[in-house]
Parts: sequence; structure tokens; C-alpha cells
Amino acid sequence: MLKNYLVVAMRNFLRQRLYSFVNVVGLATGLICTIFIYLWVSDEINKDRFHSDIDHIYHVVLNLYNPEGTITWAVTPGPLAEEIKSNIPEIEFVAPVADDGPRLIQVEEKSFLQGGYFTYPEFFNIFSYKIIEGDPSKPLPDASSIVLTKSLSEKLFGSESALGKVVTLRSENELTVTAIMEDIPTSSSLQFNFVAHFDIHKKYRIQDWGNSDYPLYLKFREGEFNPAETQEKIHNHLIKLFELDEENRNRFQYYLQPFGDRYLYSTFENGVPAGGRIKYVGIFSIVAVFILIVACINFMNLATARATVRNKEIGVRKVIGAQRWILIAQFITESIVIATLAMILAVLVVEVTLPFFNALVSKQVTIEYSNPSFYVPSILIVLGTGVLAGSYPALVLSAVNPVKALKGTSVLAEQTGSLRRALVVFQFTISAILIVCSLVVFNQIEYIQSKNLGYHKDNVLIFTGRGIKDFEVFKNQLSELPGVNGIALANQNITQVENQNSSFHWAGKPEDSRVYVRTLVVGYDFIEVMGLEVLEGRSFSEEMNDTTNVIINRTLANLMGVEQPVGMETNQWGKEGKIVGVVEDFHIRSLMESMDPIVILCMPEWTGRYYLKIEADKTQQTLAAIEQLWRVASPNYPFEYSFLDDSFNKVYKEERVIGKLSVGFTFMAILISALGLLGLASYSTERKKKEISIRKVLGASVPNLIMFMSTEFVVLAIVALAIGYPIAHYIMKAFLEGYAYHVSITPTTFMVTAICLMIVTLSVILFQVSRAALSNPVDQLRNE
Repeated sequence: MLKNYLVVAMRNFLRQRLYSFVNVVGLATGLICTIFIYLWVSDEINKDRFHSDIDHIYHVVLNLYNPEGTITWAVTPGPLAEEIKSNIPEIEFVAPVADDGPRLIQVEEKSFLQGGYFTYPEFFNIFSYKIIEGDPSKPLPDASSIVLTKSLSEKLFGSESALGKVVTLRSENELTVTAIMEDIPTSSSLQFNFVAHFDIHKKYRIQDWGNSDYPLYLKFREGEFNPAETQEKIHNHLIKLFELDEENRNRFQYYLQPFGDRYLYSTFENGVPAGGRIKYVGIFSIVAVFILIVACINFMNLATARATVRNKEIGVRKVIGAQRWILIAQFITESIVIATLAMILAVLVVEVTLPFFNALVSKQVTIEYSNPSFYVPSILIVLGTGVLAGSYPALVLSAVNPVKALKGTSVLAEQTGSLRRALVVFQFTISAILIVCSLVVFNQIEYIQSKNLGYHKDNVLIFTGRGIKDFEVFKNQLSELPGVNGIALANQNITQVENQNSSFHWAGKPEDSRVYVRTLVVGYDFIEVMGLEVLEGRSFSEEMNDTTNVIINRTLANLMGVEQPVGMETNQWGKEGKIVGVVEDFHIRSLMESMDPIVILCMPEWTGRYYLKIEADKTQQTLAAIEQLWRVASPNYPFEYSFLDDSFNKVYKEERVIGKLSVGFTFMAILISALGLLGLASYSTERKKKEISIRKVLGASVPNLIMFMSTEFVVLAIVALAIGYPIAHYIMKAFLEGYAYHVSITPTTFMVTAICLMIVTLSVILFQVSRAALSNPVDQLRNE
């Protein structure tokens, strides 16, 4: 029986080549989108899931409660780790992680800048990074040891084993390689090339409760545990330790976030996780379901549109005794065959285009053919798609009256038209929503790229002065190079200032005020080189000996609530000075965040990062000249640099990826919807061929016939727009609320969406209807 179903299915598939081709391509297009989204979503939700006991691992974050709102930091003070380890019995392992950025690591003549972690040996008891050489139970036995990744080991020692070899870290720490680990997989949210002991980091950074510097990870002991109770224990212990009064004990709280949730739930509101990348996972999962449904609707429309061709076949089958369930099984089998072919085609296309997809989303996802987790969903999708797509035509076509079928009466009753139109409206509603969403996301990204940030970001070269003994001497040498139009010094990258503190005080500041500011430490020329707009007072001046003086932004000036902030005495980190100027607000964080109060502290000796404004047409020559000076001034360190606009773009890398995915999936959804419209137009034209012929005989022109046939479809598109636009407006309004600075949803967006849908609608209709309108009416009427 099954063999007969398959033979008939393949016979019909080959007999109606164009119909079969459109059906397979339509389903394959939907499946391609679904597979890509599945791979992307799977990679997102499985981030860090390779760690054993992932459910016992937690990340400690700090909540600071203030009248202005709750501030959440993903870092903690250094001494906290020891306090938790010594006083919270249900915690088995604790590890703070210091990420000092790329550090110099040397072996003889070889030297590289590599990113790595400084932590305690318990790090390897918490996380499941694979040790391939050395003792897996004690990969980091003491402060004189270091663990390298396989790739870094090969960089330093080639094919020789690195175990027992000595490397120099930060120019002065000679460390013995005690273990080699596998390269950190892309499925890990933590990325590093070496692990050294936390005691080395302590030599360069004082450990005190006043500085929150370190992500802190912990692992609960085996058995039952309650993170909420543990949070309270930590809080109560610190209250006793510092003998805090009622007011101060309520100003902070440590929150334990499951490490498995850390990647997806990185945004906090009121001290608890409120979103992050999980919102994109949810959005694209819904998009995948909708696109697959749209593809199934296409199959229904195309199958029923071709029903008139199979009138007599169905009639003959029923006359010779075919029961209805046999016909239903036949149609569903045909549907599953087409779905299977579509899945095979989709997998082939995905496999070929996967490198381009990985480049687009900055991932290394693959189809794991050896993993049942790929085949089970694939089989379920094929069967589900086949049954869902084939059920409607199977039920309708199998119910045909054999007498009417043999007389040539249409298989489809008029009452099915309403459902078919509703399905097409649903398709185009999804397309309208996706078009609006894509346009809004695109406009938001364009807005971010073009917004005036309050400083110059074009043609600004930045690099850290590692190994430079005299910053001022090197600065003067750089200023003499052709193509260099200005040089400034700062301690951080202006696109992502991390330092946030409550250490800024001014004369007359209320005792209970705890204003958290972002502090940027700079040299004298920073304001001019970066193009900050001075609203009041002046810029920093070496002649005026402005060391320890500050310039504040407009937001902080407003928060201070004084009429004339310039000249007021200040204290930042114990450095007494005064406010010499007020600058216009400038963005030092993502545009998703509201403007922070900013303090610009003039302390040239605390800076370490160069900002060079260079001429655009002399970039290569200037870079070569700078590198030549660098080799002399800092021979042990490779010259590594970036451009400020590239740093800015990295902040919004995720948004750009989402924008590209949105555009790609929107295009695919429009393509699928166009095929669905082709199915309805084909069905409508097939059913009205004789009516069209009669109208032509009676004098109707081709344009009149096209207008007559197009009206219904245009109305359906307008209905879809009317339904889809409010839904899209609601979704995008919620999306844009995640940005403190964003575009507005204008009527232009609706107009562009309407134009796109109308172009698709009219193009498909003209293609299908014009053939019938131009045909010879005699060919249709001769059999009447």
C-alpha cells in the first residue's frame, strides 16, 4: 500500500513539474529559514552548557540601591571571595577572575600580547575546561605556574610539549607551564588564552572593599541548595563584618545569578535579570514558526489551486471503490514526499551557504549529522509540515462527489474561498510585520551610526602605551609626524567607559547624596582633540596647572542643582581640585543606556592610552611612521592599535547582526508569500478562465480584465496591512524602549511597507493573470 502511495506521489510530482517545482522551492525556502534560525537559537541557548554541574555554578553581581534607581554591577570587590569561602559552608568553590586585557607573554625571542585570566586554582573546579596535558586535578598548583591553551602553546613552543617550560608574563613574572588545555570553544562565554594565579594580579592591584573589579563565580556543594537563602547569608555576614547601621545595610545586596543564564539574561532592572539576548532568541523562534506556517499555507494554496486538474482522477478512484481514508492517505503521502524533497534541498542549500551565515552572525555553527538532536527535529518538521500542509487539500479533495467530478464540476466549493483568502491575508500580515520590523531596526542602526556622539570618532587612532617609559616624550615624537593632527591621552576607551563610582564630592554636596558618576581620566589636550563642546568655563590648561581639576558634563551639572558649578571645589578619589568647565553631554556607553553624569579628571600620569587624530588620506603612511617609532620606544611589545569608529561599531555588533538577520528573513518571507499569492492567483485564474473568455468576447480589454482579476488580491493586501501594521508598531515600540536614544516609528515606514507589498502583489498577479487575459477565448469556450 505504502509503495503504491509513493509511486503515485512521484508520478504526480513528475507529471506537474512547474507546480512541483514551486511547491518544493516554497517549502524549501521556509525550511532554510527555519534551519538557520534553529542553528542560531541552538547556539545561543547552549552557550556555556558544556560545563558539568552547570546548575550548581553561579555568578555574583552587586546591586546598589539609590533614590535615583538601582545600579547593578557584574563585578565585585576582591576580598569578597575569601569571605564567602570562609563563612558560607554550602559554597564549595569560589573564584574571582581578573581580566587585565592583553598581556605580554614571552619565550626567548618570541613575544605576544594575549588575553588571559588571573584567578585561583578553584577556577578549574568550577568550570569544565578540558586539560589535555598536565595534572587535571591540579592544573594551577601555585603562584609560579601558568596554564596555556593549545594554540598559545604552539605559538610559543611549536610542536614541542610546553609542560615544564618557563614563560615570562608581564615582563617580570617567570612562570612554569603546568598544564595545557584545549582551545576555549566558541560555546563558552568566557574566552581566554592563559590562566595564571590571582596572586600575580595582586602585585599590581590593591585588594580592598572600595573597588569592585572582578567577576566572581562560585559553585555550590552537591545536594540541595537555596540561592536566595545564600544571598541573605552573604548579606548578613557583611553587615556583621562592617557593623553597618540600618541605613547603610540597605544600600547594597549581592545577587546570585545562575551561570547558565548569564549570557542570555545580561540586562538587569531593579536588581534582577530582565532581558538581554534572550529577547532575540524569542523573537527569531517565533519568526521561524511563522515562516514555516507561511510555507505550509503556500502548499495548501498551490495544492487546491491545481485541484481542477485532478477532478476526473478523484472521481474515477472513488467510482472504482477507493475509500475516503485512502485518498486522504494518498494526498498526505504526496505532501510528505514534497516536504522530504524540500528538506533535502534545504539542508543542501544550508550546508553550502553556512560559511556565509557564520560570517554574518560571527559564529561557528555547524550541522551535527552525527547528533540525533538534528535528525529528530528534522523528521518531526518533515512529518509535521507534510501532515499540516497536506491535511487541508486532502480533506477537501477527498470529499468530492464523484459524479460532479466526472462531469467536470470544480472540486472546491465556493465556501472554501473564505478560508483560502484568510490564509493569504495571514501570510501577508506576517510579511507586513517583518517588513515594518526590519525597516525600524535598520533605521535604528542607521541612527546609531549617524548620531552625533558629542566627540570626534572618525580617523581617530587609539592604542595602549605598553612598554613606553616616558609618555610625554613619546607624545612629542608622535606630534612631529606628518599626518598627525592632534594627540591626547586617556585611561579608557571613550566608547565604553567602565569606571562608575560614588567617590566624586563637591562643596555643598548633601550628606545623604550618593551620585554615581563615570570618571574618565585624561591628559591636557583631550577636550580639544576629541572635539568636546565646552558650554561653561574652559578646557584644561598645562599653564594653569590643572592637574586634579575636573570638567563635568551637562547632566552632572544639572544633578548638582547649583547655578554656577564652575569654580566649585571638588574631591575625586582623594584628589582635591575644582571644576574648571562644563561640556555638552557625550556618549561614553551604549545608546541603550541613558546619559550618565561624567567627570573628566585631569591626571596625565594616570593615563595610558593614546588618541591620535590623523589625516584620512595619509593613514597608511602615518601608521608606518608610528610603528617605526614604536619599535624604538617599546621594542618588547608588538604594536597593536584600533580605530575609534571600529571600537564604536563593536559596541553595536549584536544589533547589526540582528538587523542583517531581520532583513534576510524578511526577504525570504516575502518570497514565500509571493509564491502563496501565485497559488491563489493560479487557482482564481483557473476557476475563472471561462468567465474571462466570455468577457473578452463581449469586448473587455486586457487592462480591464487584469483590473477585474487584481481587485480581490489588492483588497487582501490592504487588509493584511491594516492588521499587520498595528501589531508591528506595538512590537517595535517595545523594542525601541530598550534604547535610551532611538528613532520614532513614522508614517513613512508604513508607506514603504505598503509599497513593497503592493509591488509584490501586482507583480505576481500580472504574471499569472496576464497569461489568461491574453489567451484566445475560443480555446476555453469551444468545449461548452
